Amino acid sequence: MAMCLIFAACVLILTALWIYIGKDWSFSFLANAMFFPTLFLPLFVDNYVDFIITITGINEIRKSLLYSCVAIIAVYILVYGCVALNISLSWATKVDNTNQNNAIHEHNSDIMRGFLRAAGEEIGWRCYLLPCLLSIYSPLSALLISGIVWGLFHVPVMILLTYKLKVPRPYLTIFVQSLSCVLMAFLIGWVAVKSKYSLWACSIMHCVWNRVNPRILGSIYTHTSGEYRGEQWKINGEGLAGCLVFLPVAILCVYDLNFTML
Repeated sequence: MAMCLIFAACVLILTALWIYIGKDWSFSFLANAMFFPTLFLPLFVDNYVDFIITITGINEIRKSLLYSCVAIIAVYILVYGCVALNISLSWATKVDNTNQNNAIHEHNSDIMRGFLRAAGEEIGWRCYLLPCLLSIYSPLSALLISGIVWGLFHVPVMILLTYKLKVPRPYLTIFVQSLSCVLMAFLIGWVAVKSKYSLWACSIMHCVWNRVNPRILGSIYTHTSGEYRGEQWKINGEGLAGCLVFLPVAILCVYDLNFTML
């Protein structure tokens, strides 16, 4: 347990320092913090050979492929689930223009760069921290702890960006974005467990999310509209709408893992 928590604490502290020191840097450059969870791993991994075999999915090619496909489909279901919720509650309206790709962050505009950054997070959070926690805790506790850590990981940059952009309801925006990460961690964690902790499925899910969510619902980080316009803290997949959509999915993930991991 101590190693799991020390690893998480080191990454969170370094990230907070990075954002504080680089408060005048571009968002794209600050996003290099996505590599921090993987950069710390050499200090914590005991058996490098076994870990590399695990994350590359060499022994679980079929599961890596299967759950990578599941991950992509799940992202579209979740995002359009948010769209349906937003429309039904009159939270968002469709924008009649072709500029929605502007909401995709610069560091995710190229799919390969976006994938590498997503993998930089997922190798640390889902391929190391999550199995470490699951060796000690129940699926519910392990997924919740990993989700809280992932949510806190986003807090420093959210504080900086809400301050810089003078967004309305900054505290609420930071809270719902962090909560959405906590809840989404259940699904990404479930995908990671099902694919035997290879980096592919969870990284693909993360990468696709970082492109599809802002294109459709906008960016809660930069407050740029996607295909739908509304208050970002409310309509975004990393806002209140996302939290409401992720919650039942999180419950289903815990329910499944409680049986399959017995």
